[in-house]
Amino acid sequence: MDSEQVGARLRRWRLRRGLTQRVLAELAGFSQGYVAQIESGLAPLDRQATRAALARALQISVAELTGRPGEDPCDTPVSAAAMAGLRSGVIALTMPAVTAGDDPPDGCTDTAVLDHYFDACRYDLLVPALAATLTALAIESRTVTGHAKRLHQRRTVEACSTTVSTCVQLGHPDLTLAVAGVAMHTAEDLGEPAYVGLANYARIRAVAGTTGAQRVAAEGIDRLAPFAGADAAAASTYGMHHLISAELAARAGLAAAASAHLGEAARVAAHTGERGNDWFNFGPTNVGMWRVAVLVALGDGPAARTAPPGFRPDFLASAHRRATYFIDLSRALLQGRGQDEAAAVALYRAEAIAPQQVSTSDGARDALRILLSRPRYGRDSRVRGLARRAGIRD
Repeated sequence: MDSEQVGARLRRWRLRRGLTQRVLAELAGFSQGYVAQIESGLAPLDRQATRAALARALQISVAELTGRPGEDPCDTPVSAAAMAGLRSGVIALTMPAVTAGDDPPDGCTDTAVLDHYFDACRYDLLVPALAATLTALAIESRTVTGHAKRLHQRRTVEACSTTVSTCVQLGHPDLTLAVAGVAMHTAEDLGEPAYVGLANYARIRAVAGTTGAQRVAAEGIDRLAPFAGADAAAASTYGMHHLISAELAARAGLAAAASAHLGEAARVAAHTGERGNDWFNFGPTNVGMWRVAVLVALGDGPAARTAPPGFRPDFLASAHRRATYFIDLSRALLQGRGQDEAAAVALYRAEAIAPQQVSTSDGARDALRILLSRPRYGRDSRVRGLARRAGIRD
């Protein structure tokens, strides 16, 4: 294996991912000096374990790192063992008696850290953290009282909401229903409108594939409406209920209802302004992003080519929301004609922002399959590489 060529490939992938040598070294478990030596061709990349560690950190296959087709692909972002741990955490939270006598696990994580991992689309870090947090919350629930109980309840609703969103993203809907139920029960006991809204939004996500999802969303809108004028957090959650209702209506072919929900969300967002630090990053920018998803669901993707005045998707700090937007934009462009190149570029941008988001996204896979069916892109090495990383095999 030519050390200089492999070093050059490592550097190209690192820059494509937007990583410094120091950050790549930390992710792979090496020193910055060692990574620098590999990139300069001074240190050979002859150990399989080293190649695998660097490939995982870059979120590519070993073959893409080395240029050798025979190398095995890297693992999925979340291992089966990590998902088994999360399942155990869900069981612990929904049936606290199973943790009787247990001590809280090491590495219990504050919900702010969970939010950071989720927004960064680092599911490899998020899933083990969620497992530890759910187990710790289950253990604490047996003894916590007074003011500490209210803090515990807020953390429980937040952790459950993140768990539901993560499991939906990773394709494990079987883990969402019980967690959403715990979130709702806990929020009802807590009695704070914003947390009731957050829990109900998790319920919508958990049942989004059923006919009852619109009813759950409508119930949430009715409950939140009295508080949306004075409580900014409740207003944000109320607006998000309208956004998800718009997409649900669009999937059902109800264009007028979808438009009405989008309009109400835009009205609320104009009142709240950008809320980049809340649970949903709600605000005018996020409403503009959801508009694209709604247009895709309606089959009117070409209308997404005209963005609202002042719309700037890079305004939001959340990698999750920005990557989701570019995935939706790619799907929208593919619904029109002559936009294949722009659709491919949108997917490349999404992967540059959040590789694990693209590799686990059903929407990204749908867009990639369409591109691969087109004569030009069926042979395009960059599209085919992205497809492999998203789990699409020839």
